[in-house]
Amino acid sequence: MKLTKKINADTITAILAYERLDGKNKALLEGAARDADAGRYSIIAMDPVHEIKVYGQRFVMDGVEKIVADPLAELDKVIRTAPKMADSLPFEAGAIGYVGYDTIALYEDLGEMPRETREGLADIHFMLYESFLIMDHQAEEMTLVQDNCYSNRTESEMREALDRMQEQLVTAGEREMRDVVVTPMEYTSNVTKAEYMMQVERAKEHIRNGDFFQIVLSQRLEAPFAGDAFDYYRKLRLLNPSPYLFFVDFGETKLIGSSPESLVSVTGDVVVTNPIAGTRKRGATKQEDERLADELLHDEKELAEHRMLVDLGRNDIGKIAVTGSVSVPVYLTIERYRFLMHLVSVVDGVLKPGLTAMDALKSVLPAGTVSGAPKIRAMERIYEWENVKRGPYAGAVGYLTHQGDCDFALAIRTMVLHQETAYVQAGAGIVYDSDPESEYLETLQKAKALLEVGK
Repeated sequence: MKLTKKINADTITAILAYERLDGKNKALLEGAARDADAGRYSIIAMDPVHEIKVYGQRFVMDGVEKIVADPLAELDKVIRTAPKMADSLPFEAGAIGYVGYDTIALYEDLGEMPRETREGLADIHFMLYESFLIMDHQAEEMTLVQDNCYSNRTESEMREALDRMQEQLVTAGEREMRDVVVTPMEYTSNVTKAEYMMQVERAKEHIRNGDFFQIVLSQRLEAPFAGDAFDYYRKLRLLNPSPYLFFVDFGETKLIGSSPESLVSVTGDVVVTNPIAGTRKRGATKQEDERLADELLHDEKELAEHRMLVDLGRNDIGKIAVTGSVSVPVYLTIERYRFLMHLVSVVDGVLKPGLTAMDALKSVLPAGTVSGAPKIRAMERIYEWENVKRGPYAGAVGYLTHQGDCDFALAIRTMVLHQETAYVQAGAGIVYDSDPESEYLETLQKAKALLEVGK
């Protein structure tokens, strides 16, 4: 059973609504539930009825552990409880969370996995929500939703919950927003500049020997964290607005992100991925910005890297799409962000009958943007050379509804807060003619918005 109520949202922002809604383990996805009107909707979910954590093949639901051969299939079985309905909302009750980069090691033999230095950080972590709202920024209205697809709540209980949400939101509209307060953070990296540049030289040698064509090598920065995590999100969204903005509160773990890239989305039977490769910093003036954009569009190294990743995307979608349905409706366009501009393409297809959104996620994980080409060979070397697990970084963060739709962003430009420590990770794509120092500086440029949040 699903109960809904629409209210005006002309005086309530998503930030204000999040702040004023009572509830535990809230999640905010801004610019989520995307359709032709990108960024039209935002989602706020609260009071999850179930929590799922996965550590390798240990599947832990509400504290009860079992060993499973395929954690993503088990997760899919728990989440999807209903068929797609004609009157579906842009978002339905379902799971919000992340699938970490290292999940791929359950499905591919990549050699020995690096150690996880962050105790208790799950490989996969989701909350299942029945209480949420959808904010339609275009229509300036909110749809409040209570469902019982995962629980035995009565209609009376659900109506009371709807009324409480409305009361809190109306009150919120009458209050002023509090100021953002952040505590400065001092980051240290898990590699030195010299060590990273040596990794680049080693990667170039392997490329010359035909081991792979490209590999994405990253560095991880960390700093002690104190303060209100949501304030850091508020600052990030102003510093670096992106198509995928998210704040997910799991408790001792929180994700704060501003991702430019969709890893995969499934709406009905249409599956889409969004390769991004090719980077320039933003210009100080409009003229310089245009010059840098033109330079990027004519940089053969960047173009070759991008075309390679589009081919990877076509191959990934082709595995789970109806034969002949794969297309590239957007190719080599420039998207601009606060500090960077990127080359962007879109690959789509029609999902084969009998396959699910989780099959689509498995097919594209991890993105070539954060691994390399060929994927398996590059990932083997990443595990060999990077001395820590990547965790949420370079994985997927987003939602899967109980009706089977999904939208997952690539977990880049993402801060992981875990046990009072902030982690920021960024990588650069290494090819045969890469300059080691330039690649090192690119990792810092990609992390810049997140590092600026802590200043």
